[in-house]
Amino acid sequence: MPVVDKVSWDFKSADEIAYRFPDLSLKYGSQVVVRENQWGVFFRDGKAYDVFGPGRHTITSKNVPLLTGALKALGIIGDIFECEVVFVSNSQLEGKFGGQAYSAPSGTIQYQAEIGYHGTMIYKVEDPKLFVIEFFGNRGASTSSDVERYIRGFINEKVIDDFAHYDIFNLVKNVDETTDKVALKLRDEAARIGLKIIDTVFEGIKIPEEARRFASGIGQQAMAMQYMKETAAELPPGSGGAAGAGLGAGIGLAMGQTMAKSMQQQAPVKPQKVVVCTQCGAENPVTNKFCGSCGLPIKPQEIKCPKCGTLNPPANKYCSNCGKKIKKS
Repeated sequence: MPVVDKVSWDFKSADEIAYRFPDLSLKYGSQVVVRENQWGVFFRDGKAYDVFGPGRHTITSKNVPLLTGALKALGIIGDIFECEVVFVSNSQLEGKFGGQAYSAPSGTIQYQAEIGYHGTMIYKVEDPKLFVIEFFGNRGASTSSDVERYIRGFINEKVIDDFAHYDIFNLVKNVDETTDKVALKLRDEAARIGLKIIDTVFEGIKIPEEARRFASGIGQQAMAMQYMKETAAELPPGSGGAAGAGLGAGIGLAMGQTMAKSMQQQAPVKPQKVVVCTQCGAENPVTNKFCGSCGLPIKPQEIKCPKCGTLNPPANKYCSNCGKKIKKS
C-alpha cells in the first residue's frame, strides 16, 4: 500500500457531516490538512485517538501521542503506520425526522393512541472524538449518508420513547408543552453521542379523532361501554360465562366488569354531612378530627340546656344535668 504524503477533505459538500479515509499508510512527516469548520480525527481498530483542528499539520510522534502510544502497545515500530482519518464537519446542519409513536396507556381500558409526528432539527458535532467513536466505531458507519441515517434513527427512537411517557389526556390538552419537553430530552440524549441539537421544531402532530374523543370524559365512557358490548358479543350462547368462552374472552369480560365498576365509582357522590370548625368556620366532613382549613382540632358544637344552662354534646337529646329535653334547631 503506497504511503500517503498528504490527506485532506477538499471535496466536502455543504450538507455532509463526515468523511472517512480508510486504510491509509501514513508516515511521520505526512501532512493532514484540515479546512475551516472541520476536524481531523485519527482512527484505528474501532477507536478514535488524536484530533486535529483547522490548519496544515505535519505528523510527528508528539502531535499524535495517543495514536503513537497505541502503535507501540501493538509492537508497531517505525516511521510508517496504518490508520484511518475521519474528517468531521463543524458546521450547523439541518435534518428531518418523523414517524409514528404511541401514547402511554390511558384510562380504564388502557387505551393507547397512535400519534403521527414530523419536524426539523438544527444540529452540529460538539465532541468530534466521541462522535467518531459512536458512529464509526460502535455503529460501523462508512459514509456521511450512513451517519445521517443513524442520526435520524436515533432521534426517532428517542421521540417514540418519550411520547410513551405521556397519556392521551396530556397530549390532547398540552401538545405544545409536551413537544417542548420531548425536545429538551432530545438535547440531553444527543450530547451523549457527541452532538449538539441547537433547535428542534415539531412541525406537525397528528392525533386521531378517536383519541381526541377519548380524552373527554364522555368519550372515554362511551369507548369503555362499546368495548364491553363487543366483548359480550364474542361470548357464545350458553357458554357458562368466561370459563366456557375461553381465556381470551374471560379476560375481556373481567376487564369489562372492572371498567363498569370503575365507571360506577366515578358517578356523582351524594353530599356528605359536615361539621363547622369552631375556630375558623370552615366546613369539614363529620369524620374529620382536625380542620382541613386551619389544622386545629375540631371541637364539637355543644348544645346549651335551656333550663339549667349546662353544655351538652351535640348528640344528646336530653340534658345530662337536669334531664330536660333539648330542642335542636
